[in-house]
Amino acid sequence: NNASHYVTAAMRATHALAAFTSIRNHTATMALRTCARSSTALDGHFERLRSNKREVLILDGGTGEELFKRGVPDDRKIWSATAVVNEQYHPTLKRVHRSFLEAGSDAVTTNSYGITPGVGFSPDDIGRYVAVAGRLARESVDDGDTDSVVDDDDDAITAQRRPGKFVCGSLGPLVESYRPDRVMDHPKGVDMYGVMARALAPHVDCFLAETMSSVEEASQAVEAVGKLSTKEKYAMMVSFTLKGDGAIRSGELSTDGVRRIVQISRDCGVNLLGVMFNCAEPEAITKAFETIRSDKPTCELLLEERVMLGAYANRLTAIASDWSLDGSEEPQAMRSDLSPQEYFHRFIRVWVNDLGVQMVGGCCGITPEHISYMNSHLKSKQ
Repeated sequence: NNASHYVTAAMRATHALAAFTSIRNHTATMALRTCARSSTALDGHFERLRSNKREVLILDGGTGEELFKRGVPDDRKIWSATAVVNEQYHPTLKRVHRSFLEAGSDAVTTNSYGITPGVGFSPDDIGRYVAVAGRLARESVDDGDTDSVVDDDDDAITAQRRPGKFVCGSLGPLVESYRPDRVMDHPKGVDMYGVMARALAPHVDCFLAETMSSVEEASQAVEAVGKLSTKEKYAMMVSFTLKGDGAIRSGELSTDGVRRIVQISRDCGVNLLGVMFNCAEPEAITKAFETIRSDKPTCELLLEERVMLGAYANRLTAIASDWSLDGSEEPQAMRSDLSPQEYFHRFIRVWVNDLGVQMVGGCCGITPEHISYMNSHLKSKQ
């Protein structure tokens, strides 16, 4: 009898575990599919961009600097991740996201850039906090005004979705920004980006590998997104940071970087929507676009693969090649010659009108005021 009892108990435990595993797998699958469904709307938006070369997708600006201006401490270790790790700053983060949306941004980027192993976060912490960053960005897009609408019957928050607004899931450098010499080993990098991508998937419309200092670094993020599913092609954009001469930080030419990441995305089964340049001086970005524009094979590949170009420069002074966050005692100085008007007329207007760029925004130091000026001048011409 005892043996029969143990066998029965073991069978029940096995069935319970199987049921739990099935539920868990179903939940994970449904979470990932949320991103796939959302990206369908984004694909439609990109189809409109492709059919109308005068139409532009406006991204947001520098979330970190806006957080610091609103009282979030500028931690020189985890930087803007402070606003995610400490719940008291969640309302501030949502207000920053909304400030860009109200200024005219079509998309906001999750504040997950600083949640990395390079600053000491464990894989479990990364998964947890990146998911929080994704949720806060999604709530910022889905909610209406700053004050939530509450149903008196059950205190449920009623979402007021902004039509045509999207969330990009940030996948930043795992170890250090601007440093191709500190890129993580490929297998470890792919695994870590996988942790981030799975955490972001339920909340975002596409993934954004940003401030990539080499094709190798970008390839790790692309491969991780490609591994999320063998059935779905997840939407993604890849953005490189540049040296002053317009080359990628690793020394690779912008044309080589574009061609290689398009091929890698194709091989990994990723729906690459765009290749961009960010967190670099706008002058360097102009040089990169001019190099691409003059290279017929690269232009033909972009057209054939339906991949668009974009950029979101920073307002920082030139960043040294040996820069590190923990080695910087104070924030990088800001330029005084990139007001909203100057940034638009000297750079954004040229990129859009002359160099075939259809996705623009800003990185560190680019404010809602910059986005508002950009929006008023670009959208009026569509």
